[in-house]
Amino acid sequence: NIMVVWLFYRAFDILGSMSKEMRKKVLDKISLKEEELQKWHDEGHKMNLDISDDGIIAQFDGYFDLEELDWDAYREKYGNISRLDRLLKAEGELPDKYKLSKQADTLMCFYNLGSDTVSSIIDKLGYRLPDNYLEKNFDYYLRRCSHGSTLSRVVHACLAAMMGKHRLSWNLYYEALQSDFSDSQGGTTAEGIHTGVMGATVLMAMTAFGGLNVQEGLLQVDPALPGHWRRISFGFGYRGNNYKLEVGQSFINIIPGPSNSKEKIIVGDKEHVVAAGNECRIDI
Repeated sequence: NIMVVWLFYRAFDILGSMSKEMRKKVLDKISLKEEELQKWHDEGHKMNLDISDDGIIAQFDGYFDLEELDWDAYREKYGNISRLDRLLKAEGELPDKYKLSKQADTLMCFYNLGSDTVSSIIDKLGYRLPDNYLEKNFDYYLRRCSHGSTLSRVVHACLAAMMGKHRLSWNLYYEALQSDFSDSQGGTTAEGIHTGVMGATVLMAMTAFGGLNVQEGLLQVDPALPGHWRRISFGFGYRGNNYKLEVGQSFINIIPGPSNSKEKIIVGDKEHVVAAGNECRIDI
């Protein structure tokens, strides 16, 4: 429901950026009526969420009525329980009766949209949550996740980095890197390597560690390199401009492409203007 509300907001943002003529042309082309837009507006401010008194966002209606699983007992019995769904079915149990997930589900909202956007949506829906609700939700769902998908640890690692849990973030990230090297799911690598998690670990190196963020409509750099990393560098494109970003433990260097136009870049909490021929080195 959070993602649906976000989608409604973006639809109105796009329509709001159009001229009256273009708006009418688009609406006519896809047969979208003003009455439907009004319904989207209303639903975007009334969408239901099931939230506990502690600020935990239920994965779905009825989630809190499910049974708790004895995770320690299953780890002691089987060791690797990443495919807990298969283990439960082999015992004649239904995974759907327990508070468990194979991968990050509810937490994916924060990974996809960023914590500020999710908080804004929840606030506009009229719900009030404690200041540390992200950390509460992270801890709650991490304890109930079997990481049956190799991508699961990347999502959790990014959120841990977002909250400043750097040791946990690195541990989860390293486990994700090892997915195929160690065949962490016990046989699935032979069925085909996990290119999704490979791409995700590269992306996380650029974003969570290198600090690149374009989610809020601004180009932002706020790195948090792991303590044992000396330097990372990579190229990226943004709004038709090309850049190379170099990040060390004590500096950030932004190198614009030779034909770049001017672009504002937020580093930490300071604004810098970068254009072609204007290499920007910042001590941190």
